[in-house]
Amino acid sequence: MMQNIKSVLIGMTEEGIDEPSSALAYGLSLAQKCGAHATIQAASLKVVLGNTFVSNVASGLVAAHNRRLRQLAADVAERARGDAAAAGVAASVETPQLAYGQLVDAFVAQARVHDIALLDAEVATVNADRGLIEALLFESGRPLIVVPPGCDTFKNHRVLVAWDASARAARAVNDAMALLNSAAAVEVLAIGTQKELAHEVPGAELAPHLARHGVNVTVKNLVVGHDGIAATLREQASLFEADLIVMGAFNHSRMREWILGGVTESLLADCKVPLFMSY
Repeated sequence: MMQNIKSVLIGMTEEGIDEPSSALAYGLSLAQKCGAHATIQAASLKVVLGNTFVSNVASGLVAAHNRRLRQLAADVAERARGDAAAAGVAASVETPQLAYGQLVDAFVAQARVHDIALLDAEVATVNADRGLIEALLFESGRPLIVVPPGCDTFKNHRVLVAWDASARAARAVNDAMALLNSAAAVEVLAIGTQKELAHEVPGAELAPHLARHGVNVTVKNLVVGHDGIAATLREQASLFEADLIVMGAFNHSRMREWILGGVTESLLADCKVPLFMSY
């Protein structure tokens, strides 16, 4: 079923910070495993002066900055072409330089015509890539994998599903079905208070559905720890040795509130496992 993934979008934005892209290596690894085409967007963020009365010196500095970022993006693109060729992945590479709003719109438009998109995790909420994460989650209609540093190879041997029986969690599970079906082990994890878990076991309702799809699934229900849902989820991902976490990205759950700024925000800021998210 991994062959159902035919097109992968890998996004990188050049802001003058010299840091390798885990999303590129991970995305090429995913495309290689699926036999998919990879579209690599090595974009650079264009600084635009809004004031028409700026000095020639300021204009020159901004132009030089934009040229430098454009060249850095071109260098990244050239390396990406080489990496794709070495992996035997058919790839197209684009190097747009756009102002922030245009860059976001371009990424969202591209994501809508791909099966899945990948971006690097960004801790800083004001980072351009962080804005792209939110835009792709909420506007593209496609699933997104957020790749933390150091995760250079796609793996789905063991997959953890964060489940609260919400519509967005259901969307994430459906979007990830090809990855779940090909996994060796899938654990459905529900986290709530003792009172909540005493009245409902939502994971038990999902398990038969996944089993009918050929997924090797188990269910676990955990009482939320003192540090909150995100910490409990991170701990369980480590204990389960999860290669991937599947979850709904934004959600007012019956069991808890999982919202950007809450669990999702915490995981984006600190998670050693790639996050497969849908909205």
